Amino acid sequence: MSLALLLEEWGRVVAPWLAHGVWQTSIVALVAGVTLWLLRHRSARARYAVGCLALAALVLAPVATLLLSPPASTPTAAHALEAGGIGRVTSIVEDSRTFAEGSLPGPASRATTPAPSSFVMRWPFVVGSLWFVGACVALLRLALDWRRTTRRLVRPATPASSSLRQTTSHVAERLGMRRRVKVLESAFAPSPMVLGVVRPVLVLPRGVGERLTPAQLEAVLAHELTHVRRHDPFVNFAQCLVEVLFFFHPAARWLSGQVRLEREHCCDDAAVGFCGNARVYSSALLGLEELRQEGGPVLALGAGARPLAARVRRLLGQSPVTEVPRKTGLAARLAGVLAVLAASGAAWAWEVPVELSRPALEKAGLAEGSCSRAVYPKDFTAVATYQSGGHTLRNRISVSRCGRIRLESADGASVLVLLYDVSTRERVSLDVRARTYEAIPDAGDVGLPLHLPGGCTEKQAGCELQGEDRVAGRLTRRWHRVHAPHDTMTQWVDAELGYAIREESDLFGTLTLSDIQPVDPDAARFVIPSDFQALSAL
Repeated sequence: MSLALLLEEWGRVVAPWLAHGVWQTSIVALVAGVTLWLLRHRSARARYAVGCLALAALVLAPVATLLLSPPASTPTAAHALEAGGIGRVTSIVEDSRTFAEGSLPGPASRATTPAPSSFVMRWPFVVGSLWFVGACVALLRLALDWRRTTRRLVRPATPASSSLRQTTSHVAERLGMRRRVKVLESAFAPSPMVLGVVRPVLVLPRGVGERLTPAQLEAVLAHELTHVRRHDPFVNFAQCLVEVLFFFHPAARWLSGQVRLEREHCCDDAAVGFCGNARVYSSALLGLEELRQEGGPVLALGAGARPLAARVRRLLGQSPVTEVPRKTGLAARLAGVLAVLAASGAAWAWEVPVELSRPALEKAGLAEGSCSRAVYPKDFTAVATYQSGGHTLRNRISVSRCGRIRLESADGASVLVLLYDVSTRERVSLDVRARTYEAIPDAGDVGLPLHLPGGCTEKQAGCELQGEDRVAGRLTRRWHRVHAPHDTMTQWVDAELGYAIREESDLFGTLTLSDIQPVDPDAARFVIPSDFQALSAL
């Protein structure tokens, strides 16, 4: 696959995911916010579970939408044609007559038909590229934050004193922890915190044992060890990755902040339950505030995490103090909410642009460019080499995304051209020298050297997926199908085109496609020219 096609497919995959992610994130955050407000008098564990489920929904909802949506097609174009009285004609002969009456345009007139600007057609790639750059920057900031934290807090830290290690072991035993946690002391730690994902480390500010009473110290250690016992470092790391994916959405950042706050509330409740006195633990938090130098890194979990005053008032059963925003601040927040809602509505209504020349075909009245159901992801052409019994045939094959196939001699030696419709299985044989055609109304498989839908790619009985290979430089999935004990077939189906580009059959031989080139839609290749005469009537 060429770099241009790879970038095009990248944009077509990422842009729909982003479009769905924008409006679905707003809905998820709104539902989560209402649920958290309804659960404001319930336990912190319940609110934390709601927040974690909402974060998971941010990632899974757009992916599920793409997986459950039908294959890429042109419903808007189809509906527009149907509204204008132009229905999709499935017969090749009837299509040809319709186009002949409408004076099927030639190559010159098709080339001059206006088409969307290149910027509009490349918009998915532009959006996908901008998101990729932003996500890389966010990921780089996360990595630099982790490196800075390691170099500043962990490397210069020294093993904690024996008394601190004994106290930590005693608290861990009372919490029922079997996992040992390494305890370090650092002069640069703003507050007690847990660092690391796979092997968490407890980093304490130097001199914390002298600043707090034994009861306060045990309560603080209970808070930190509860983070380890609940596997919060791993959940926090996954949360950071979600923030990287949705760095562009304010609602995602707000939801992530709520999850972090509820996580601290859960550990605060565990610390209060450990020491049995909310005032003892609250005084310990206030003592930690005196040690604080600055806020901790995003990958750190600590008892001194802010907002400290609100957490203390919550532990003491006092109502939180609501800060009344200024008029300028209120206006900025309202403008931000309206901007998010406007972007969400635009993303909900936005659709990925279709192929470049499809609107031109619609204006010309070509139903091939506006089929109601796409059979293949895109139009393409290739050279089909068919080998059987020592004989080799080479044909030029053109495949339409709407399910039309054209097969003709690659070197021009044969005057016969075959048209085939995979939806109706109608076959039409053209004689380009005599300018005649013969329609074969009996529905049936053409067989090799033509692959037809309804094979292993649609999970038919007797099919077995054997793996992936590269055929003619393209990634394919290898299927094995057994029709009868004496009749087996192996198909290599292109992962991008959805078309078998290599087939091997015990009865018929081997077909291999090469020189595969996706092309712009051109309905004129898949209809009978208007000056051809019929040899037999349907």
